Amino acid sequence: MNVPNWITMIRLVSTIVVFALLAGVADPAAPHGTLTWWAFGLFLFAAITDFVDGYLARRLNQVSMFGRVFDPFVDKVLICGTFVMLMPFPALHDYLPEWFVVVLVGRELLVTTIRGAAESRGMAFPAERLGKYKMVAQSATAGAMLGMIAGTDVFVQVAVWGFWVTLVLTVISGAGYVWKARALLRDA
Repeated sequence: MNVPNWITMIRLVSTIVVFALLAGVADPAAPHGTLTWWAFGLFLFAAITDFVDGYLARRLNQVSMFGRVFDPFVDKVLICGTFVMLMPFPALHDYLPEWFVVVLVGRELLVTTIRGAAESRGMAFPAERLGKYKMVAQSATAGAMLGMIAGTDVFVQVAVWGFWVTLVLTVISGAGYVWKARALLRDA
């Protein structure tokens, strides 16, 4: 295990704690406080460490097969899981429709499946720049929504704009991965 992989593991543990904190909110309709602020802070920490571990892996020349597989897995758990955990909160019903979460999770499953098929055939299938922008938009949107349920309206505009930017980048980057893998998909 190298430093970037340890950071990825810490991100996974932080993600699980975010979910536990959100699940610990007894009444999603009631005003929220400490638990949701802790979830907000840990989510931001986890999102930031996603960029740190990748940077360190490249900078320290510590790119590993474990990191290539586990890092995107943890990203998907963080993002998809957070949006799923946010769905019961009434304060977000106007900002987080179910279909949005289905599109987001569906795209992540599709890209993961394509990446796995490509790499099983010995084809490199690295993340695209647009996919990285999508991750930033998803993180900003989920973070803003966590801030909203923590009890502040400061994040509403970030959540609204983030929703649309996330939706567009999710669909376009997913289509881009399908296009990139078209020969692989045609041969399947």
